[in-house]
Amino acid sequence: LAALEWLETYLLSWKGAMMVVAHDRYFLDKVVSRTIEIAFGRIEEYPGNYTKYLHLREERMERRLREYEAQQAHIAHTEEYIRRYKAGQRSREARGRQKLLDRLERVERPQDFPEMHFEFNAVVDSGQLVLSTQKLVVGYVPAYPGGEPNALVQVADLELLRGDRVGLLGPNGAGKTTLLRTIIGELPPLSGQVYPGHNVRIGYYSQTHAGLNADRTIIDEIRQVSVLSEEGARSFLGRFLFTGDDVFKPIGALSGGERSRVALAKLTLLGSNVLILDEPTNHLDLQSRQFLEEVLGEFEGTLLFVSHDRYFIDSLATKVWVIEDGVLIPYMGNYTEYRTRKRPIVLDIPAPLKSNVKSAPIESKPAPAVAKSAQKKSAKVKVRTIEDVEHEIEKAEERVRALEGELSEAALRGDAAQLVQLSADYEQAKARVDELLIEWEQLGTLP
Repeated sequence: LAALEWLETYLLSWKGAMMVVAHDRYFLDKVVSRTIEIAFGRIEEYPGNYTKYLHLREERMERRLREYEAQQAHIAHTEEYIRRYKAGQRSREARGRQKLLDRLERVERPQDFPEMHFEFNAVVDSGQLVLSTQKLVVGYVPAYPGGEPNALVQVADLELLRGDRVGLLGPNGAGKTTLLRTIIGELPPLSGQVYPGHNVRIGYYSQTHAGLNADRTIIDEIRQVSVLSEEGARSFLGRFLFTGDDVFKPIGALSGGERSRVALAKLTLLGSNVLILDEPTNHLDLQSRQFLEEVLGEFEGTLLFVSHDRYFIDSLATKVWVIEDGVLIPYMGNYTEYRTRKRPIVLDIPAPLKSNVKSAPIESKPAPAVAKSAQKKSAKVKVRTIEDVEHEIEKAEERVRALEGELSEAALRGDAAQLVQLSADYEQAKARVDELLIEWEQLGTLP
């Protein structure tokens, strides 16, 4: 994610032209100024970024549907007139209308992207405590006798509660997948324990689709985890956009997106109350990602997932677990809140970060003298005027301009770490300007 944010910042400061193919919606919103859609054998252009494209496309589709329906109504009315009067006194007029109808340029029915239709339903509710960890260290055991274990992540003693929606973040190779596989029992921990809660039924989605048998057909794979008849399985697979003889394709011959849909289809049949998903949006197109977000948003169980899609994380996560320097630290909020505010959940963090954690409580006990002086000051709060706010807006806008310059310099140097920090500062500075403008407008409406 840090590398992606660096690329965004670099491209924003770059003065050349570019053409981008991407599935990351935040990236498209920040970087592009025109959107080209290739679908149904046509190329169509829309001004603006991805969000603007969605709005304009919806308007265009609605207009085309109205035009199509109006023409169909006109055709039906004309054909009824011709049928009624073609052999009577008005036959000449009927023949004239038939000629006009034959020459009419038909409006095509607008085509839209097909959508999946499914939901996740838990068979039973889990207990309040879904899982907990104690002194957990995950990684890989030595490859040979006497070798050193490869420890990847130290985990604070934490709890996952029913209804939690947790996004697991960290650099590539930090151990996110290893942690998930340890939680579900596929890998043993190097030390410590994972304790599952009462009535926990886990459904796991592997980013490599490891649970699929490449030699089976799609329909056979689905029937392995269900009691569906062949007809029932075919109907069920239709919800995942597999129609006709597609259901008899072998798993090994499928594209990445098709395998993802088979894996999701199997997952819906398990009745899990805890979903652990490793990169579920990989290989899915934008429409499928959006639908998956909606389905998971309605899921009443517990969610733990890994994703590099910031839009997906922001839509679903209420907490994020971040692997930083080999230590997992939990934070409140979604990805954007983590990047801008970083509110850690106070826990007994493992050794590498203990010093940082210990210093935090000092701020929670202000000296009595400070408290008294604050109370005195609060009694004499100066009422802010429009001029005060305008002065602050001026300073805040100067700060934004200064950060824009620093971002450009950092992009030219290729300093990824500084770009990540400056990007966060820049977003905060712009948010401050917006807050001050709102305050200025409110003061302007006062008598």
